[in-house]
Amino acid sequence: MPDARQPASRATEQDAAQRATPLIRQGWRQLARLAPEAPACWLASPGQPLRPLSRAALMARVDAWHQWLDNLPAAHAGRRPGARWVLFQPTALGACVQLLALWERGMLAVLPGDDRPDTLARLAASSDGQLPETSPAGWPTEPLDSSAAPGTRPEITPDGARLALELCTSGSTGEPLRIAKRFDQLEAELAVHRALWPLAPGPSDTDSASGPGTDTVSLSQVSHQHIYGLLVSLLRPLSEGMPFLSEACHYPEQLAAAIAQLSGLGHRCQLVSSPAQLARLPQASDESRVAGQVQDQAQVLRVFSSGAPLPAEAARHAEHCLQAPVIEIYGSTETGGIAHRRQHETPHWTPLPEVELRFSPAFAVRSPFLEQPDQWWQQADNAAPLTTEPQSPGDQSEAPRFQLLGRSDRLVKLAGKRVSLSAVERCLREQAQVVEVRCLPMPTRDHRLGAVVVMEERALPQNHASRRDLIARLRRALMPGFERIALPRYWRFVTRLPLNAQGKFTADSVARLFADLDDHRLPRWLGETSSGPQQLTLEAEVPDSLCYLEGHFVAQPLVPGVVMLKWARDLGRRLRLAGAGVAESRFQRLERIKFSNLLLPGMRFTLATTLVADSHGLRVDFRLESRAGLHASGRLRYGADTDDTPFSSPRPTPTPEAS
Repeated sequence: MPDARQPASRATEQDAAQRATPLIRQGWRQLARLAPEAPACWLASPGQPLRPLSRAALMARVDAWHQWLDNLPAAHAGRRPGARWVLFQPTALGACVQLLALWERGMLAVLPGDDRPDTLARLAASSDGQLPETSPAGWPTEPLDSSAAPGTRPEITPDGARLALELCTSGSTGEPLRIAKRFDQLEAELAVHRALWPLAPGPSDTDSASGPGTDTVSLSQVSHQHIYGLLVSLLRPLSEGMPFLSEACHYPEQLAAAIAQLSGLGHRCQLVSSPAQLARLPQASDESRVAGQVQDQAQVLRVFSSGAPLPAEAARHAEHCLQAPVIEIYGSTETGGIAHRRQHETPHWTPLPEVELRFSPAFAVRSPFLEQPDQWWQQADNAAPLTTEPQSPGDQSEAPRFQLLGRSDRLVKLAGKRVSLSAVERCLREQAQVVEVRCLPMPTRDHRLGAVVVMEERALPQNHASRRDLIARLRRALMPGFERIALPRYWRFVTRLPLNAQGKFTADSVARLFADLDDHRLPRWLGETSSGPQQLTLEAEVPDSLCYLEGHFVAQPLVPGVVMLKWARDLGRRLRLAGAGVAESRFQRLERIKFSNLLLPGMRFTLATTLVADSHGLRVDFRLESRAGLHASGRLRYGADTDDTPFSSPRPTPTPEAS
């Protein structure tokens, strides 16, 4: 007699394989078939409530990108399986639908780390094309030829060894590198995340065909163009049927609003963030919590952070502000995840399951997330195992915890002398009121050292005298242990390190901090803060080399008022309100201009700009202030229409206040 249970058994095995390898087996299609109306994504639009996008609607967008590819000329190399497409999208939804369309056709996505023209041109030169930007809702923006016969989609055999994508490293230690990832590497890391941090089912999920993930929504503050954001904020939601927000919550106000609305609809959130973003959470009492408790249930299930170690105080504050555990993941583009920690429990790192570590002769990793999983990969960091950590009998099988000791690849040659940047930083970090330090050789300055020093706010220099005294104190601390060539010559004192969305201190940040050395029209840039696209605050100093000081005046140089207006105008150009910005062609006049105090060389100042819409059109409100008080304030008035024409200097109305 045939075994009636055999078909069910085979189905169970297939389901198990589908759950274990959802990317290889295109599990998103099965999820859409099982529960087409379940939410796959929440659409975010400026000034509008979040709206659910169903799994069926998400698949319709993927199909539209299939049609876009079908509309390419028959001879186009980008139609064949194995084609390489450059994919850069500002929204998670846009990246998702294009990535799935490529994977369903056996193609490979090349993910740039940024959208600078030279980056895209370099990658496009070795690819078959670059995908265009999607609409905010994920559709192709170009009209599709609906009369064209759809192309025959190739039958893609599930194969974990097939290349899925290429990523670019952050470039924090040099030229960005391209790192290929196979499907089995991605699947192995996703399996570890599912085991360590499961999505706890909510009451409405228990008997739901839509799966246990739909009561939890993934919110992201990081870029999906890099491995951490891609894996945790996009691929994991796709593989488990967890809805994700269509775009990143770049500002605390956006994050708080999304959490509040989703919790009001009965959803919890899983936040994917970075040290740079968590450092921007509001600093105040319980009233400023971004998330809290609703009917004894946390609004946030957990918070992930990666890109750099999170300072202990920032970790504590983030847990208080978000009322959720903050889990840090240590890793890199090349290695994938290596270890994790929650500083509320321990400052030390625990290796991820399946990850092997070696600490001698150098810190190295072996794991299934690597391109060659059976070989050791040497890390750029130094690390040491905890030899004094007590272990109970039940802990003997656990991987040993370890501590990170800084990067090991930071030896440079200055005037023929080997200098350890890590040692210089360590010495400076030990000085009073110093929070963090980054040292770097300056290629355009005979490779003399520059130092970016995070100071306690009360210790930041505000003028020439205090800056000179602080530099002298720090140099004195270095002199006993270092030759003069190792003493930094160029100093930047900041409130926080200018990190990118991945928590990296990149070459772009370095260029902005020291740009005034080569361009004497610029103020000395020390950082920016923003509460939204319509508001931006610059922190800067007036350098002695500022060209506008020449002849203004001989007895006491000072920044001309028209230069302060220029700085306000330049900052205002970067503002956006409901996607629109100001345009030179619509500039009308200056309003309420006041110059209240002299702005002198060496002064540290903030320039706050806000884009406002009123019945007369758009205006940029600005205030330039320092510890000495208000220096300048006013409005730049623009007409109602906007365009993208480059700016030129506005012509001030000749009034006594603006002269």
